[in-house]
Order: sequence, then C-alpha cells, then structure tokens
Amino acid sequence: MQKTVLTQAVAVALATLGAGAAFAQSSLTLYGNADVSVDHVKGTAGTALVPALGAATEKLFNKGGVTRVSPSATSQTSYGIKGTEDLGGGYKASFVLEGQLSHDTGALSQDGRFFGRQSYVGLTTPFGEVRLGRQYAPIFYSTAFITGERFGATDLFIEGGATNNLMVRQDNQVSYWLKAGGLTASVAYSPNAGSYRTVTFARGGNANSTTGGILGAAGAGSESAENDTGESVGLFANYAFSPALNATFGYHQNKFDGAGFAVLTNPSSFTLDDYTAYNLGVKYIVPTSNIMLSATYGTGKYDMEDGNGSLKLQFAAAGIRVPVDAWTISAQVSQVKFKNFTEGKDTGFGLGLEYALSKRTVLYTRWVQIKDDEGTAADAGLGVPVVGGPDVISFATGFRETPIFAGAGINPGGKTTYIGAGVRHTF
Repeated sequence: MQKTVLTQAVAVALATLGAGAAFAQSSLTLYGNADVSVDHVKGTAGTALVPALGAATEKLFNKGGVTRVSPSATSQTSYGIKGTEDLGGGYKASFVLEGQLSHDTGALSQDGRFFGRQSYVGLTTPFGEVRLGRQYAPIFYSTAFITGERFGATDLFIEGGATNNLMVRQDNQVSYWLKAGGLTASVAYSPNAGSYRTVTFARGGNANSTTGGILGAAGAGSESAENDTGESVGLFANYAFSPALNATFGYHQNKFDGAGFAVLTNPSSFTLDDYTAYNLGVKYIVPTSNIMLSATYGTGKYDMEDGNGSLKLQFAAAGIRVPVDAWTISAQVSQVKFKNFTEGKDTGFGLGLEYALSKRTVLYTRWVQIKDDEGTAADAGLGVPVVGGPDVISFATGFRETPIFAGAGINPGGKTTYIGAGVRHTF
C-alpha cells in the first residue's frame, strides 16, 4: 500500500485504534521515503540581529546564493520498521522504529539518532491504545492531519508544529489513543520531552548538560528528580464530519522550571517558566474535483520567571492542492509573528508542481519565499536590543533545531527564496 511519510505517520497513529478489532495475523513492515532535490537558495543580508554588535550577529544566512543537492524538500527522507502481533480478544502488541537521514551525505538526522523520528512500543486494548517511548507530540498531529503538503522543508504549515522542537517530537512519552466514530484523539505526558537546564543554539556534539543545547537535543531528555525541566503534556483531537471535512485541535505545554536562555550569548539572560500553545485546523476536499483546501491557526506563549513577562506568538497558514490527472498544483501562504517583544513577523508564500510517474514515484518543483519583518528593537537581557521575527529568534535561541529550507536561514529584515526540483519515492 502506497503512503507518503507524513501519511505513514498518520496511518501508524490510526492503524491500531480500532476498538475491539480482531486481527488475523502478525505482521512486520519495512517502509520509508526518499526525497532528494537540486535547489538554489538565495538570502538577503537584512540587518544585524543585535544592532549594537553589528556584523557579528548578522550572518545567520550570508547574503548571496548557494546551489545544493538537498534532502527532504517536500517530505522527510526516512526509513522505518513497524510490527504487530495479534493477541486475540481485541488486544494487540505493536512497535515502531523510525529514523531519518540526509540523502545528500548519507548522514543520520535527528541529532545523529538512528531511530530519532519515533521509537515506541504499544498495546492496543478494546478501550484504546497505550504507547511508550519517543513519539510525535500530540499537537503535531493537529497540523499533520490537515496540511496539503508533507511537512518537508518547503511546507509552510510546518511553522504550526515546529515553533518549539518539543511540539514535534518528545522523548519519554506515554500516550493514550482512542478512535470512536468520527473522532480520533490522543493525550500524552512526558517527564522530560527533551530540554537541558540551559537552552542554547548548540547542536550535535556541542550540546551537553553543562553548556546546554537546543530543545530536543539527543541526551536532553534525561529525567531528574531535582526539577521539572522538559515535563510536557498535550492532547490532540480530529473529528471527521464526513470523508470530505475534518477539523482538528491541538494543545501543548512544556515546563522549563527556571531553565535559562538568551539570544546568541549569555544564557542566563532570561529564565523560562512554561511554554503553552494550541492550534486549530480544518481541511476540506471538494467531492467533485478532489481539490483540497486547508487552514490552521495557533498561538504560543513563553512565560518568564524573572519579571520579564512573556513572549507571545501567533501563527496562521492556508493552502490549496489541485490534482489534474497525473499533475498536482499547490500553493500556501503563512505568517508567524510576535504579538509583543519585537513585534516582528515572518511571512511566507509558496507554489508547487508535481507529476506522478507512478503511485510510488513523483517528480516535483517548488518555489517558496519567506520574508522577515524585524519589528522594533526589544531588550533581550543582553544590555542591548535585538530585532527579528520568530523564525530568526527561535533559531538563535535554540527553540528550533533546523532553520528554514533544510538548513538555510533568514536574517532580521531580510528574505530567503528557495527554488528547486527533485524526485520523491516511497516504499
């Protein structure tokens, strides 16, 4: 059965939720996705992130352009193994092991973890399913269910599930899933979804418990009796009003319990309390033409412990996907912005074209641009002001592991443009 990786993630979420269902046999499935393109990414210098420090903070993305062989433009290049065993009486055991790699170099993604996308075991009962291990955050599914794309590097809906890395995947998660009629729902808890006591933009081998690192770094999910850093809860619900209409809701909260963060340097500038987010989504497929219309809206808030108030975010996106025989035309718009702090914002627009060579293999091209509005200068605890929208600030602080467009970036007041063509094959 043919699936994209995003569809596979949703299918895995649904596959074992049939309450009371009987399964004829056990199974073991190898699946995956290969997505590779040749692209050109061009950025403008914009202004310095910290104006008082000038060029030293300007080059999140150098002015000019770069041509690359790049992975995961329209869907994440990944591999997975999943298995099930029918235990009888409506009970079933299952597991999922799923990793991600970069086809351009052959290197592992997800901070070098072999099964960094998902790694869990589950037990289905007549009353729902319980899963234990590294899993997607519930709020991730509220966007994944309704995006017309596949959460690749050019999917503008990804902002709704990636403003904070812990909104995408979580270590140590315990989740419960239920399907009843048109409702699919889950609730999850993690004692530490993946946060050090210091949040910085250090990545890979440079991230550790002493110096800190990005949210979701490998090793950041170690539980501790001394604090509640990284403790997370969330829920997700999708209701299918009909085969054509779906509505989703997602809620997310993770604790920082006094973890420090800052822009670029001085990680004790701010101390975090909680991060809370929610989003709503809707998807409609026109019955006569299979045209897909989708939209999402969400907010997020970082509360501070040191009297600096909170950072408030707002996100919205809309998209259309039009199939015409073997061709598919798509378009998306998005905007994520600070409601306070710098009041900066990042606005994106993208166009896509695909041609299906078969059920498994697709040729595609994408053109996408994101423009940053730097907003007004705000105090970042450095003794000097900073500027920039959420895409700039979240990368510089380590809240997001990967900047836009599979490793490109964006400068305050600048714009980044992506154009590429590639091939996607699923198995």
